[in-house]
Amino acid sequence: MKTDAAWHHGQTLAAGQVAEFKVWAELVRQSMGGLHVFLPLRDMGIDGVVHRLSDGDYLPVQVKARTSLTPAGQVHITVTASSIHDDEALMVCVLVDAEQLGAMVLVVPEAKFRELAAHDIVEGREYLTAAFQLHAGGRSRWALYLVPREGLAERFGGALALTPSTDEVLAVDRGSEGFLGESEVVRRLAESPSLNLFRPFPDLETVEVLARHVDTHRFMGLQVKTAGWERPNLENRVYVRRSSFRARPTTYMCVLSWDRVAMRFGDDCLLIPSLDISELARAEGEWLVLEMQPGSAHHRRLDRYRSPIATLGRTVEALLTAVAG
Repeated sequence: MKTDAAWHHGQTLAAGQVAEFKVWAELVRQSMGGLHVFLPLRDMGIDGVVHRLSDGDYLPVQVKARTSLTPAGQVHITVTASSIHDDEALMVCVLVDAEQLGAMVLVVPEAKFRELAAHDIVEGREYLTAAFQLHAGGRSRWALYLVPREGLAERFGGALALTPSTDEVLAVDRGSEGFLGESEVVRRLAESPSLNLFRPFPDLETVEVLARHVDTHRFMGLQVKTAGWERPNLENRVYVRRSSFRARPTTYMCVLSWDRVAMRFGDDCLLIPSLDISELARAEGEWLVLEMQPGSAHHRRLDRYRSPIATLGRTVEALLTAVAG
């Protein structure tokens, strides 16, 4: 095993970032798109969220890496105890071996990492250390959580057999109004300090903005639709591709109205559970169509989903807290 001299001289942070992207790349490659990766817009302790498309589950992940082995041939991963505060998150501990990850990867829930790790106090701070070798078997306390590099996606439930068919992947609207709407939703949610926000990379699925409550650890995925208008007598329509839309309890559709003349968003938005979309929309060929009054989020049965855009962050906070309660 060769060490990579490029990581010496204090480049630990860069090595950590490389490790994260190598992990994300392996998950996407091995699952052939069955696992999607969301990256944080703000560092709040989670390096990324893996979305398993087969059942809609979201898996928060922390990636920890080393770039060399100990003289005994082990990988030592040391973290501060204060950085381990989410029992449901998965820790993915790897060796960055030149151009690839080491042959074995440690994938362990944070709660189990805290239980099995060696505990040390240095200058008043508690540190946790895991020491594992790059081969399967043995009597190590970590043996049950070691997986071959090529089995990483399977450990996340994203084996190739679970991959959705290609016609179920959403063709994302990358128009300028759509981008404005997504950015506005991110801005509004960012006003709530209890929400950790993520965006998918690449942007290939129903969920375009992912929010996670830092206390309840609950997720809400948002598909953002922007209905632009410029004539007061023209009805707004929002189109959703029937073959690709995935209704999940954790997924909502957020519909914003955009005044093309005034160049501003309407005061209200719609926040609709995805499970309700099929009852609210009418089928039009390959599309589900939502109809609204021009310049607003009003229309017939949609009023109960209306929410002030200024308080969107608080609305999402309340929903995520209520789900946990």
